[in-house]
Amino acid sequence: MQSVLSFLLIVLISSFALHSKAQEVIFGTNNYIEYQVGTLPLVISVPHGGDLDPASIPDRTCNDPVYATDAFTIETALEIKNALFSATGCYPHIVISHLERAKLDPNRNVADGACENPEAMAAWTEFHGFIADAREAVNQQYDSQTFFVDLHGHGNPIQRIELGYLLYDDELELSDNTLNTAQYINYSSIQNLALNNVNNYTHAQLLRGPFAFGTFLSNLNYPAVPSESIPSPGTTTNYFSGGYITANHTCYNPSAPINGLQMELNYGNVRDTPANRSAFALAFTQSVIGYMDKHFNLSWGACEPVSVNESANSERNLVYPNPATKGSLIHFDLPSDSSYLYRIVNVFGQSVSSGELNAQHTLQSEAFPSGVYIVEIVNESQVVSTKKLVIE
Repeated sequence: MQSVLSFLLIVLISSFALHSKAQEVIFGTNNYIEYQVGTLPLVISVPHGGDLDPASIPDRTCNDPVYATDAFTIETALEIKNALFSATGCYPHIVISHLERAKLDPNRNVADGACENPEAMAAWTEFHGFIADAREAVNQQYDSQTFFVDLHGHGNPIQRIELGYLLYDDELELSDNTLNTAQYINYSSIQNLALNNVNNYTHAQLLRGPFAFGTFLSNLNYPAVPSESIPSPGTTTNYFSGGYITANHTCYNPSAPINGLQMELNYGNVRDTPANRSAFALAFTQSVIGYMDKHFNLSWGACEPVSVNESANSERNLVYPNPATKGSLIHFDLPSDSSYLYRIVNVFGQSVSSGELNAQHTLQSEAFPSGVYIVEIVNESQVVSTKKLVIE
């Protein structure tokens, strides 16, 4: 039973998007830039996944341009959106460049990224303007308890995810005590979080401790650096520490009070196939929810969840009470004419319970430690719901 549930969790998660309510989408000039407006405390940018090749924009030749496309990063971002919606009922903010990198590189300053072409310069301005709009919206909604991810793909031979906090590879070789000094905190794209987080973790702990973002991913079988298991990348690996977008749209820039990072995804087992993209999207969702629950003071319910589908299976009240107190009975609001399987997974991707729901569609919360979980309900080999559950 567990293997069937796992397979469905990976393969069918994207089907939720087919039943979701419409999301506001804003396009820039010539549809080169797309802004998918969300309500979650998360902004994702995708600068290098586009394939539009307009003849009116010549290939860039100024300042040693790089042309390589980050293959399937747009598709991966959309799978992440689907998985986040399935877990929360809400969307992240996503900003996408659909232009080929040869035409525009938003991860450079405008002079290097657009090479003085008016169309490319307009697209560059819209890309960064949409990110600024998204940042302002989430910070206002969540009192700056927010997170930003600049999503890329790398071709380095080491198959691991690289997380760039604007700290160079040799700086990540430094001791925790050194990374915790004001000098290195001020270099960091999570400096605001290092100075103010719920559990008072140090900068070094946030980078590579047991509750670092990279550690959450690594615990779900997506090796990441820096993390507890890979605290530094080494100085000969062409590690990506972050670029123009991360420097200008995180709290490294005093006018952008949002914590964030550049995420470089390896190709194999992450971006290469639809099934792998869906599986990674679920791991990202579990990781970002676990990470933000651990370090930020926020309420996910502030996103005002909407129904995942328009049938009687309402996502908003499917699981209640939520949060559930220890010892309470957890109810699943499901039609009574069917039987259902369930699976409960913790934020580390470990299955803590699975089986068939009883006739009353209830579970006893006493069986689970306090924490954050993802609950999946399956009916007749179809996923009915994937929902976040909090047990206090």
